Amino acid sequence: MISVEQVRNSMRISHTFLDCDVANNIDAARLDMRRVGIDIEKDDALMDKAVELYCKAQFDYLGRGEQFQQNYEKMRDAMSMAEEYKCVTK
Repeated sequence: MISVEQVRNSMRISHTFLDCDVANNIDAARLDMRRVGIDIEKDDALMDKAVELYCKAQFDYLGRGEQFQQNYEKMRDAMSMAEEYKCVTK
């Protein structure tokens, strides 16, 4: 699972003042993915990238928050249709 430090580094943030906000956004991204049926226990690069895109959208990284949001939503929606990312209900 992607860490706060990894997300912070991807946005070129060198301080830790926003770590709580970053952590909350990581959690929100994972909950949003679960909402559409994605197994959030899956731990791979695609999941990490989706979380990173979500966080960049929330922070309006490089003034392109809307673009990052659209990219996140496209990736999330594609993952929700992929068999390997679907939640298995018992």
